[in-house]
Amino acid sequence: MPETFSSTAQMATIGLRDAREALRDRFVLVAITALTLAALVSLVTGAMALHGDAATYAQAKALLLKLGKDASVIAAPELYPLKLLRGTIEQIEIMGAVIALVAGYRAAAAERGRQTLALILTRPLAHWQYLAAKLAGGLGLAAVSLGVVFAATALILPLVSGVGLAADDLARLAIVWGAGILYLTGLYALGFGLSLWARSPAAGLIAAFALWLLVVLVAPQIGDTMDPDNQVAGGIYAQLSVPKAEQDRIKAGFATYETIRGGIEQASVTKHFERLTFAVLGIKDSYTGKPLGPILAEKSGDLLVLILFTLGLGGIVLLRPIDPDRLTKEN
Repeated sequence: MPETFSSTAQMATIGLRDAREALRDRFVLVAITALTLAALVSLVTGAMALHGDAATYAQAKALLLKLGKDASVIAAPELYPLKLLRGTIEQIEIMGAVIALVAGYRAAAAERGRQTLALILTRPLAHWQYLAAKLAGGLGLAAVSLGVVFAATALILPLVSGVGLAADDLARLAIVWGAGILYLTGLYALGFGLSLWARSPAAGLIAAFALWLLVVLVAPQIGDTMDPDNQVAGGIYAQLSVPKAEQDRIKAGFATYETIRGGIEQASVTKHFERLTFAVLGIKDSYTGKPLGPILAEKSGDLLVLILFTLGLGGIVLLRPIDPDRLTKEN
């Protein structure tokens, strides 16, 4: 038991130290601040417009009541403040991913640069425990960073828009926060693993960014661009008033094309993160006002991809053995 407790204590120490050092890193701290500010700027802009809609309805209702008329003749506007988080999600997809990759690189480069990796591994600590502690530090960093973003959102959104958040809205924010942690932790594991295994940490970071560009930016764009229905605002079928049955018949003639296009799009974990969060927050119109339960049931596949993405990369990092003799200090 003492050895087990000692190993656990050492893992906790490594993870907490790693998270603290990441937050003290100027680039990481500035990037997290920039992410928070960018998310809040896009949020405040939309919240001001929402406040105007709510104020207009309140004034019209007050005027009718003053005139002694029935205020129910004016339909109350359907206000969905969480739809304003579209910009926040997009910032997490791009800026958050960059922060996660750099933080993972820093976690590997710090030990290699200080020549402390071999010393740490001389302690009664299995290699996988050391790696698990480093990954836990990355998970903690993602949780704290996104926690700041969403806490600021929950406080500022009602203040600026004048529309309060219900318990259901807070639950949706919590789910998106958890999905964001999964997404960023997976990218952190990618940056950490490649920077740890490469001949130099810088080479690992470059490889991580190359994969990130392919998966996060290139694959989704190819999938969207290859979709003919995305080439016209509102969809080409809707603009041409093509019936649903006719749409299905047309698509059936391009089944192979759609399979290839869909496969490319499905390869992007960012797209799965976006689909899940856009549905939960009601950003996509077809999910606006829909109960949370059916949304989660429908989007369980996207959530499963996020979980497998993070666990898969984390598992690869944990299973690959460390050779401290090969990880010499970079010149």
